[in-house]
Amino acid sequence: MKKLMMLSAVAALLMGGSALAAGPDDPTIQIKAPGGTYKLYGGEFDDFAHNYALSNDKYIRFTQSGRRYWARLHGEDKVQLFPVASNVFVTAAGTRVEFREQGHDVVISNYERLPMAVAMTETNVRVVARR
Repeated sequence: MKKLMMLSAVAALLMGGSALAAGPDDPTIQIKAPGGTYKLYGGEFDDFAHNYALSNDKYIRFTQSGRRYWARLHGEDKVQLFPVASNVFVTAAGTRVEFREQGHDVVISNYERLPMAVAMTETNVRVVARR
């Protein structure tokens, strides 16, 4: 019994220590999307499912397929959005999309984390759009 308790304590220490090995600013840590934290009601995404001309002269389209939500930059691969509030979504890579004014405005934070053929060197890029 004592061996089992000792092994459990050592395992807990080892697991806790490995979590501390990488700092919070370490770029190799992947941000996990909080899937399922908010459920949209039928038709709630309708105000957002449009094309938007972004402030960087790019275009983005938001679509819905069943209970899945997608963003796609013009000519690029689509990426899944996970709802975290009635008007806020995140991607698995950490991009944050916030719709305002009943979907007329959109603010995208960490834009550089969206799938793009041309990699951006900037970080924490924020773009806005109005449809």
